[in-house]
Amino acid sequence: MALLAVELVKRGKSVQLFSLEKAGPLCEMLESSGVRVVDGGYRSTAPPWMKVLMLVRAQFRLCVLALTWKPQVIHGFLPLTNLMAALAGRFARVRRVITSRRALGLHQERRPGWARFDRLANRLSTVITANSQAVAADVVKRDQVDPAKIECIYNGIEFLRDERADTDRAALRKSIGLSDTDIAIVSVANLIPYKGHKELIEAVARLSPDWPHIKLVLIGEDRGIGAELDALSKRLGIDEQIVRLGRREDVASLLGAMDIGVMASHEEGFSNALLEKLAAGLPVVATSVGGNPEALEGMPGCMLVSPRNANDLMRGLQHVLQQQPDHQGTNDSQYRRKRVLERFSVESMVASYERIYG
Repeated sequence: MALLAVELVKRGKSVQLFSLEKAGPLCEMLESSGVRVVDGGYRSTAPPWMKVLMLVRAQFRLCVLALTWKPQVIHGFLPLTNLMAALAGRFARVRRVITSRRALGLHQERRPGWARFDRLANRLSTVITANSQAVAADVVKRDQVDPAKIECIYNGIEFLRDERADTDRAALRKSIGLSDTDIAIVSVANLIPYKGHKELIEAVARLSPDWPHIKLVLIGEDRGIGAELDALSKRLGIDEQIVRLGRREDVASLLGAMDIGVMASHEEGFSNALLEKLAAGLPVVATSVGGNPEALEGMPGCMLVSPRNANDLMRGLQHVLQQQPDHQGTNDSQYRRKRVLERFSVESMVASYERIYG
């Protein structure tokens, strides 16, 4: 969303981004790029009763913004803000009211009340965007939406890999504790249960006796399960093979120093992290969820495996390991990089959104 907003400003559009909670590292970047970020006044640290009042206030602020600014398009991006944007858009008689589905609707199963909110937002929408065909099909089946109302627009990636990454590969690997003989398997995902780190660590433990030089590199912020994963890797005897880097700003360069990408998520919509691994030329093992099969279509050296299944993940990684060496300079690597940058470019994504904005 942030990338889209910035690119629209570059193309001469006036963009305001209404954020429930004006916080995080992207705010400064957005505002310096010409995107006005409007604070909805919500605070995630507030007591539950106060959060309800804050949401009511945020909805009022959004309605006032829509009435006074009079945008041609209002576009919501996540379940709660989809409903808020749709209500504000209809209240202010905005010409195009667009909502988004960025993931499979599993949140409806966890919290059944969300189904009513989603369906109300759907009814109020002019267009519903989905970021993969899998997500679009899920909306049609789950919410009984007319397929003609849904537009599938894939994510675009801006992959600016540091040009020094190729020449400094050995130095970069050494800086994070990898030797020349290590085979680095990389996962880029915040440490959240549904990202599948538990099954991934179990899969690496089962591979370890036959592949003693594999190292699992975990890039991502600890969202509460880091200690549990550390305990698991220690119990399985592979704590020396796990490299936890936390949140990093140099992910593109790090991917250039890896050997294999992996994605063990239980659920996804359409993953930029998967696209970035492919853009780095890596062979990737990914769970067959959401838009992952669409991203890996026609990609040599890559494999889909079942979610929540450490054995299947182990077999997928083993298959790719047996294809080694398949590094950055090979034809397969170059093909993966070229194909993903052609199919999922920022330019293509922005052009698709401009078309539906009218």
